[in-house]
Amino acid sequence: MTLSQTQIIRSLADALQWLEKELSWGAPLAELRHLTGRIGELYAAMITRGQMAMAVNQVGYDVVSAEGDTISVKTFTEVVAGIRTSC
Repeated sequence: MTLSQTQIIRSLADALQWLEKELSWGAPLAELRHLTGRIGELYAAMITRGQMAMAVNQVGYDVVSAEGDTISVKTFTEVVAGIRTSC
């Protein structure tokens, strides 16, 4: 099933809200890897006007761009000088 760009953007907004909730509840960022990974995949799909891979944990890629390029998304979560970062 393919998602429209609107659905991808809404899903990204929902995932970001969920991340903010988890952090406000005191959840360690390192324990939210599944969520930061999903946010990265949705963001990549949004900026490339592409689609999420058809299968979860698709071998070799996570997103297919509008031009047909396959993209493997990696997110890293760390705490630097007391500041939580995720990219």
